[in-house]
Amino acid sequence: MRALVLLLPLGVAASACGIGFADDASGGKDHLPTAAAGPYKRLAVDPDTPADEPWLATDRALDFTEPALVARPGGGFTFFVTRESPELPVGDSEIWRGGFADPTQLPDDLPAPVVTADQAWEEGHVAAPSIVDLGGDHLLMYYEGGAATRALGRAESIDGGRTWQKAAAPVLADAALPSVATDGALWLAAFTRPTAPGIWLARSDDGIAWVADGAPILLPTGVPDSFEEAAVSSPHLAWLVESTGRGHWALWYGGLEELPDPGDAARYAIGYAASFDGMEWDRLGGGRPVLAVPAGAPAVVVDGPRGTLLFDAPNGRRLAVGVAQHP
Repeated sequence: MRALVLLLPLGVAASACGIGFADDASGGKDHLPTAAAGPYKRLAVDPDTPADEPWLATDRALDFTEPALVARPGGGFTFFVTRESPELPVGDSEIWRGGFADPTQLPDDLPAPVVTADQAWEEGHVAAPSIVDLGGDHLLMYYEGGAATRALGRAESIDGGRTWQKAAAPVLADAALPSVATDGALWLAAFTRPTAPGIWLARSDDGIAWVADGAPILLPTGVPDSFEEAAVSSPHLAWLVESTGRGHWALWYGGLEELPDPGDAARYAIGYAASFDGMEWDRLGGGRPVLAVPAGAPAVVVDGPRGTLLFDAPNGRRLAVGVAQHP
């Protein structure tokens, strides 16, 4: 088995910043569109391809988690994942970048670390990249840093994510697992707080200065046997423009039915919510996840009614990044 396996569909046009297109036929004029919301199905194993479906990135010794994806100029994709560093001390993390033109073949841009913890405030920990595609090779990354105290960092690249220039200080305190999207005027950052439950939002006019809301937009339901009874986490935020020209905010997130026992891995499923104005949010009807356990840390790209969802989940004894699709 290869240490890194790549498997994604061809023809996905939406960028990882969350600006994409969706057919709104299922939503009508009065309800939130649900095209590409789900449900999602993991890719089936295909023994005739070099890939190890459904896994995109997997390693027998170290974890791959918290994926991000962006369309590459000229075709193909660039991906980013969190990886535990193979170097001592144990627990330090890095953000890796790779790329591919054909998902059934070996990568044409070999995976390598591109963001490491070299700032004092990061305390050896950089993780959970969120990529905003500004066009061409110009990318923004928002990421989680810090050990004792989590905060969000910001970095900029003009070479497609090979090198990054970091902001000198974090842009948002008491925040983790970010996902950032923009409709061209308003910027929203979805994130979790280590000190409080739920999924939170911060708002910005320029992607640099952020003001966090005073209350979360989503909390665990507390409903017995609900996939999100105990916790919600790992948001992925997107701004989607439908075929009618109307836009809406889409949010995929991890939901946890019950907290794990000490030493056990949490078993997340993935849910969906949406909003027209970024203020009022509705969960997908029916109370069911769009991807069943085990699956967390969603990253979604949308092309019309079709969606491709990356997730992390246990693969053997390590966490790996996998692929699911809708329909």
